[in-house]
Amino acid sequence: MKNTQIINEIDHILQTYCDGCFVRTQLRKEKGKATAHHFCIRGCTVGEEIKRKGEKLR
Repeated sequence: MKNTQIINEIDHILQTYCDGCFVRTQLRKEKGKATAHHFCIRGCTVGEEIKRKGEKLR
């Protein structure tokens, strides 16, 4: 049950903040998907929050 709640929280964050993110869109256009993904995980505060919540799933 706890894992389901964490996954729902992550999904909510993704839908609220990541869908339509201007920075991600621009990075994908200018430098490619890998760079955008790298930024989202390591440089974005929202990505860091998702990462923290994901670690709770272990």
